[in-house]
Amino acid sequence: MEENRRFLVRTDSGDVVVTVHAGVSGLDDGLVSLEAAPEGAGSGFDMVTPLRAFGAKMIDLIEMAGTQGFTGSPTMREMLVKEKATQELKRIELFARRHAGG
Repeated sequence: MEENRRFLVRTDSGDVVVTVHAGVSGLDDGLVSLEAAPEGAGSGFDMVTPLRAFGAKMIDLIEMAGTQGFTGSPTMREMLVKEKATQELKRIELFARRHAGG
């Protein structure tokens, strides 16, 4: 990825702006940053993605960012990518809960 990408993700607790940082390895902890979506944020995005649907997108984003430096088997790499996506989805959901209502 050459540019940071931003997504508006809808959770049961509220919307979260997810920024995927360019130039960061897909398995790096700094790949994604989160911020509470301001009211009316949907108008600034092409679409609002439900959290459940964002899971598949997260796998794609991790793979697009690449897994530089990982030297394990392809099977282990695939497992790590899926685990990273799951971890990020949980993080988004927890962030939304903590920031619900203000």
